[in-house]
Amino acid sequence: MEDLFLALDPGREKVGVAVLRGDGGVVFRAVFPLAKLEEALEKLKKQYTIFAVILGGSTGSDTVLPILKRMGFQIHYVDERGSSEEARKLYLEENRVRGWKKVVTFISFLLSSRSLDDWQAIVIGRRFLGSIGHE
Repeated sequence: MEDLFLALDPGREKVGVAVLRGDGGVVFRAVFPLAKLEEALEKLKKQYTIFAVILGGSTGSDTVLPILKRMGFQIHYVDERGSSEEARKLYLEENRVRGWKKVVTFISFLLSSRSLDDWQAIVIGRRFLGSIGHE
């Protein structure tokens, strides 16, 4: 069974979560309310063989850290500066459409209240994997 990496983009009220393979491929992604994070991580821990956790080191990391330590995860910090912009680009690349649909998709994206925290978790995870030459 393949070792996987759990990447987290912690915020004040919600946490972006992504489970990544060593090559950066996405196995799972979601956004959870901070209050439900430990429960969600317990389920993920049972479902996947998680080698290490990659934690964005900004807002909310101090709140999430005790949960991760209590659960016995190996934790790596990543600077998440600029991850919002990268996540936006990644989201648009992954949801690419052509022609007039592209304009409609982009406008709906701008007007949407959709959180990109899960996409930011992917960016954070890939930064770490790239830095250790794993990706």
